[in-house]
Order: sequence, then C-alpha cells, then structure tokens
Amino acid sequence: MPFVTNGNADRTGPEAAWESALSGATPLITVAICTRNRAASLQKAVDSVLPQLSEDIELLIVDNASTDNTPEVAMHLAAANRQVTVCLEDEVGLSAARNKALLQARGQYVLFLDDDAVAEPGWLAAYHQFLSAPPSGRIAVVGGAVLPEFEVAPPRWLQQNGYKLDLGNAPKRVSARGGPWGGNSSYRRDVVLKAGMFNTRLGRKGESLAGCEIWWLGSARIRHFEPAERVRLRWHLRSQFNQGRSSVIMRAGHKPQSLNRRLYAVARLFVAPFQFAALVFLAVLALALAQRRLAASSVIRAARVAGFALQLGVQLVRVQEER
Repeated sequence: MPFVTNGNADRTGPEAAWESALSGATPLITVAICTRNRAASLQKAVDSVLPQLSEDIELLIVDNASTDNTPEVAMHLAAANRQVTVCLEDEVGLSAARNKALLQARGQYVLFLDDDAVAEPGWLAAYHQFLSAPPSGRIAVVGGAVLPEFEVAPPRWLQQNGYKLDLGNAPKRVSARGGPWGGNSSYRRDVVLKAGMFNTRLGRKGESLAGCEIWWLGSARIRHFEPAERVRLRWHLRSQFNQGRSSVIMRAGHKPQSLNRRLYAVARLFVAPFQFAALVFLAVLALALAQRRLAASSVIRAARVAGFALQLGVQLVRVQEER
C-alpha cells in the first residue's frame, strides 16, 4: 500500500470541481495523522478534522506498520472522503512516519495531529488564518495548545503540568525549549526538508533550524487522550529515563569529539551518581514526611539522571574505542 486514494473516479458536479481545484494547485496545509495500532482513536481524530477542511487543505494518514485493523479503518476513511489519502511507512517509529508525511505531503505546511487527540472546533481555521498571512517570512514552526483528557482521575501526587501546554491566546514568538509540542504543530515543509527532517533516533528535529522562527498559536487547540497507564509512576520513570538518554544524544551530536566536550562529559558523569543519590534521599525523606508529590517528582528526576549518565557513559566508551 504505497499510496492509497479513493478508487471511485466517477465524480461529477461539486466533487469533481473540488478535486480539480485541489489537484491543480498546491494546498496551503497538509494535515498529517501518523498512526500505529490505534484504529478507534484514529477514527475520532479524523472525524474531528473532516468538518474543518477547506479546498486548500488535504488530510494525509500515515499508517506506521500497524498490525491491528488500523489499515482497514484508514482505507475506509480514504474511500469515504475525497479529502483523505493514506500512505504506509514500514519503519516503525514516529519520526520515520513524520518523515514519510513530509515526503508525501503536497501542502506548503505540514500540520501534525496525534492519532490519540481530537482537534477542537476552529483549530484548522486558526492555522489557516495565521499561515495565510504569517507575521514573518522566517517562520518554520507554529504550534498550539494541548489540553489533557484523562481516562482515569490522576493521582494526587501527579503534577499535571506535564500533560498540558497552554501559553496563552495571543500569537507570539517562542523558543524551542518549552515551545510547541509535536502533536499539535505545523512545519514549513521546504525548510524542514532542507534541514534534514526528523531524527529517527530521537523523535525530534534532526538538524537545527538556524535563522528560523517558532511561533505560538494559542487559538489552535487540541484535546489529547491520556490513558490510565500514563498516570502511573512506572510509566513516568521509564519516560524520564529515556528523556535523559535522548538529551545526551541531542547535546553531543551523537559523540563528544573535542577535548572540552570530553572533559565536560567526564565531569557530568562523575557528578551524576551524587545527583542520583541526593534525589533518592530526598524522595525517601519526603515519603517520611508524607509529601507524596515531592517524593514522586524526586524519584522521577532521579530516573532522568540515570538515563543521562548511562548514555553519557556509552558515548564516552564509543569515542575512546574509535580513537
């Protein structure tokens, strides 16, 4: 299934006119939903977008090697809606799926929506209005608000700011750190293709978008489903451990080659066990004082330090072996 569209070609009237207009012009926006084994939530995500489509917007579903009935659901959506197309990415991973979307999209901007999220009314209109007349010609990334919908009530110790992103309603320029999240963000396609697309090791942009701007668009809002698993401590420990590893790869550019970088890495590796021990001690003390939120946040931070130290050690060993 390299590329799938509705095979029903006998269309007349308004539908034929719509197809003709779309095929003859470059769409402003390609809405891309990358999905893997989430048939039910994919249907909801697409249903939230379809009523918001206009003639210069297309909707692309990237099936990331699903093993359930997601491909059938995607095919059905494409067969029932001329605005929807489907493509397949065999390499498992969100970055690989997003790269496929960038390559298959025809829009000037590729707008990503998570397959376990729904767009609020006015979401696409907000992006369309902003991207039709951007305040700067150097804008490469625009993102909006993410509001959580929990499957179960989150425990009292859980800090919910990690599930929500809302920087206000007014459009403004922001930095990459603390800026838009990938599940509700648009990318200027030509700029990202030139920059090297997404890093398949990390799930983030592979190269720096130097000289480009990132903007916040608070009126473009989505609701993101948070299953019961994501409010458990075990999930947070695993997630932060992986985040720690990823941060090393991003900062070092895969391996610290200069002497200064190697010295910095050795120093950080030396300090890491003390950081880890201090955070674990703080967690134990907080538990003794019945401060469960502080205890949870401390042990979660300790997991990130552990992941950071592990990856740093791995890269130092690799550099030494290559010398």
